[in-house]
Amino acid sequence: MVTGAHSAEEDPVVVTGLGLSTSLGFGAKVNWERMLGGHSAIAVQPPEMFPLPVSLPVRLGARLDRDQLSQRIQAAVPRAVWNTSEPLCHLWLVTALEALGQAGLGGDAGPPEEEAAAVRVGVFVGTGAGATDFIEGEYLNIFTAEKAVRRDVSRMAVPKYMASSLAAQLSILKGFRGPSLTVNTACSSGATALVLALDALRLGRIDRAVAGGVELPLVTSVLKGFSNLSALSTRSDLGSRACRPFQADRDGMVLGEGGACLVLERRSCAERRGAEALALFRGGAHSSEAHHLLSPREGGEAMADNMELALADAALDAPAVAHVYSHGTGTRYNDLCEAAALGRIFPHRPTVSATKAQLGHTIGAAGAIDAALAVLSLRSGQVVPLAHLEQPDPACPINAAREPSQAALSNGGGVLVNSFAFGGHNTTLAFSAA
Repeated sequence: MVTGAHSAEEDPVVVTGLGLSTSLGFGAKVNWERMLGGHSAIAVQPPEMFPLPVSLPVRLGARLDRDQLSQRIQAAVPRAVWNTSEPLCHLWLVTALEALGQAGLGGDAGPPEEEAAAVRVGVFVGTGAGATDFIEGEYLNIFTAEKAVRRDVSRMAVPKYMASSLAAQLSILKGFRGPSLTVNTACSSGATALVLALDALRLGRIDRAVAGGVELPLVTSVLKGFSNLSALSTRSDLGSRACRPFQADRDGMVLGEGGACLVLERRSCAERRGAEALALFRGGAHSSEAHHLLSPREGGEAMADNMELALADAALDAPAVAHVYSHGTGTRYNDLCEAAALGRIFPHRPTVSATKAQLGHTIGAAGAIDAALAVLSLRSGQVVPLAHLEQPDPACPINAAREPSQAALSNGGGVLVNSFAFGGHNTTLAFSAA
């Protein structure tokens, strides 16, 4: 992590473009409207979505519209690109192209106009599970296909399922010749990708970064794996309300699908080309709990430490934080630890959202999605209310956001994004108004 010794005050990093694709729809605008409206895409998925012969005690999930994804990728990029990549990469490309379009950098398949500029553009994308959708499909082709001709692995299997293809395909498509990285820190992957991009910009290695995260985890193997860990909600009877972060009777998370992308630039670069700054990316931190593969330290001690590191890196005092997009998974212990950490760092009790109540847990995409929502909050002065919180857990005394309006954001208040992952991979991001 790069700390405050850089020239961030002289030339801060700004967000100039957003892309957002989730189970609620494609595009930042539609997602923002539906999130503010309290919509949830969580539902019991039909059994045909999980064709492997494995018993699934729960089929709750927030699924992205694959038909619409297929239409969008085929309209956005040449056949040679979409035909040699798989759905997770399609999702990343569609989302990144939206962000580039908003930033005024060409939301199409054409490369940048200036070769010299392309060398100074980096791509940073996070994913936790990788191309599980494609890999499970290959398994089915081999072991369940009726036609013998299909009992084989695709000729393009390796380039499709290697995680590095996510970053590589965008770099190739747009001609970006700077660093091109796919990051995996489990559920904090997208947020970690954003911190790495921020560091590269501050160090002067690049002038612009395209950064975010994507995930398509609703496949039999992933769902069964989380179920075996007793991490998932079993309340199928609640339907869209099954994920209930910080609720007294919460019983686990729900998996969701989606992706988000932010275009980041040093402000001087954005100003030279007349680009609008949507928000300041003040700082961030990523650290390890060095404690347990699946469980955070008791009392949220390491979570609090990471938030303090992020605030220091952002040169932001704790009382200046007006709102927090929490990790808020809806699991009993994680919510308890995060609430304790928030109470320790923020005695002034900023409002708190937990977007997984509406989108499900999008694993490696979650932190990037919340980062995009944080930017939209700073643009509008509104926050996403914490949905389905009818009986708050008294052991989690957070100040839950109940209404979209948040006047403190209009007065220079900062927004924090928490992303805490298996393996003790903690990441926190800090944004403020431009």
